[in-house]
Amino acid sequence: MKTKARKRLMSWAAVIVLSLALVPIRAFGYGYTADEVDDLIGGILAYKLDESGADSVQDWIDGYLTDKAGVMSEWYIIALSQDGVRGMDSYERALTDYISSNTIHSATTREKLALALCAAGSSDSYIADILDESVGENGIMSRIYGLHILNNGYTCDRYTAESVADELLGMQYADGGWALFGEYGDIDVTAMTVQALAPQYGERADVEASVDRALDFLSRKQMDDGGYKGFGKPNLESSAQVLTALSALGIDCCEDERFIKDGNTVIDGMLGYRLGDGSFCHEADGGFNETATIQAMYSFVAYKRMLAGKPYIYMMDNRRELSQNGGDTPDTAAVVTTRAGEAAVTTAADRVPAESGTAAVTSAAVSSTLASASSMVSSTFAVSSAGSSAQVSGPSEITGTATSAVTSGSVISVNSGSTHGGYKPIAVIVIIGAGALLSVLLLALGKKNCKNFIFIGGAAAVGIVIILVTDIRSADEYYGSSAVKENAVGTVTMEIRCDTAVGKSDSEYIPEDGVILPVTSFDIEEGDTVFDVLTDAAQTCGIQVDSRGGSKSMIYVAGINYLYEYDFGDLSGWVYHVNGISPSRNSGDYVLSDGDRIEWLYTCELGHDLNEVYEE
Repeated sequence: MKTKARKRLMSWAAVIVLSLALVPIRAFGYGYTADEVDDLIGGILAYKLDESGADSVQDWIDGYLTDKAGVMSEWYIIALSQDGVRGMDSYERALTDYISSNTIHSATTREKLALALCAAGSSDSYIADILDESVGENGIMSRIYGLHILNNGYTCDRYTAESVADELLGMQYADGGWALFGEYGDIDVTAMTVQALAPQYGERADVEASVDRALDFLSRKQMDDGGYKGFGKPNLESSAQVLTALSALGIDCCEDERFIKDGNTVIDGMLGYRLGDGSFCHEADGGFNETATIQAMYSFVAYKRMLAGKPYIYMMDNRRELSQNGGDTPDTAAVVTTRAGEAAVTTAADRVPAESGTAAVTSAAVSSTLASASSMVSSTFAVSSAGSSAQVSGPSEITGTATSAVTSGSVISVNSGSTHGGYKPIAVIVIIGAGALLSVLLLALGKKNCKNFIFIGGAAAVGIVIILVTDIRSADEYYGSSAVKENAVGTVTMEIRCDTAVGKSDSEYIPEDGVILPVTSFDIEEGDTVFDVLTDAAQTCGIQVDSRGGSKSMIYVAGINYLYEYDFGDLSGWVYHVNGISPSRNSGDYVLSDGDRIEWLYTCELGHDLNEVYEE
């Protein structure tokens, strides 16, 4: 009897367990509150105020951001404005001055500046005037940025928000994503396209179907930690763009199970890149990165706006009617609300950090993911280039100039045969002579205590050692001297070119033929990296190099020969190739071998204009 009862009990238990296993289990992630997200934004602001020496957000706007208007302030201005900050008159004046005094060659840059003017509350007609000449001129990105402007109600002759959306729908890939180039969707570009299409989601069936396919794509690509990869490597920016896209559609990433993996949300994935000082790094264990930090900031603002039921982040709250717009003025009622209800939200202007450079985040889930602090060190190897021909000067081994007169394929040799220090024998003789003279004077004065002579001898010896172990040179002597490689194990070649920027600016630092440094050979020692050779070139050839980061593994080359990232749009900057391949490693991590061929190349379209071949 007991045996039968036990069997029945076990059978019922098995049925219950099996039934539970067949019931779908809903995924949940940690739900971040508006206050917790506000703390993350506050941490970024605290870091930036401390970095710039500003006492308040208003001081930062009127000082640093105004000084950098047109160069690097725009995304911060957009984020601050959409977080409720006003008082941007000084920035607006500075940006309009920048626009009137500069020729803006990049369509995406013109559109970005227009969005920043709109966010700052400007009524300048530039906002709409640039649309006809900019939308579609730089591929998909100029369509995305242009659509953001059109979504705000500004008009032009050639395009409408609907027509640009049609073009974007036609550019979607079979996998549901969008990309700058190639055959497969890219996380960042897909997310940015979704952001621009968000106001028409729910109003047009074709837009809704296209965006839903993109959401499936983004869901499939999400990693187990909640984050995303870009170009094959996990990074902050890709996750930030996804968070901004989901927020634009009114999707809470902490509640939608499509975007929760192993209990981790997109925000969880982003916090793995947060540093102890409140800023963010590009890759895990990296140092402060400006692009990562600003993208984190505006994505958190976007999420906070979604929680409060506000329109998507590029629907500018501070937009104004244009003073001289030939078309219609913006319809300030044309606002898409993605979530019902609106909550009171603290703005950046209300925050006063308790301590500069710190951020108090109340959630244990947030604090547990903080990465160790890392500082940014900026080092510049610089002398002025001798005009647009980028004169190559230095020791007798170097001949020729980096101009169109350089024959293709020719190689300039830079070896370790030249050393500096001819002043040292003379300096040693002077020290010895001074010591002897002082000793004679002491004898003449009757000071014969041996301690005096021991002291003189010791001081002279210390002086001689200092002379022998140091290399004192003027700037002119440093730039133009060959880097000494006493234990050379091989030779590599390097050239520096900016062909993609030729004809787009009248800058004296862009040679007519695009050649900043012709093919030049450099000796290398064991363990030398691509960045080491670039540094050697800066010293030997007098080429300005602006590198940022701490250790070599965190180095980021922002500018070469006074040509900088973002000079020709948000997709422009320096990349390097080794033997024709674009590596996935930092230039400070790429260890060279004998015979390697290095190219530093300027791109205006994230490498697409260079026909890059990527390292597998």
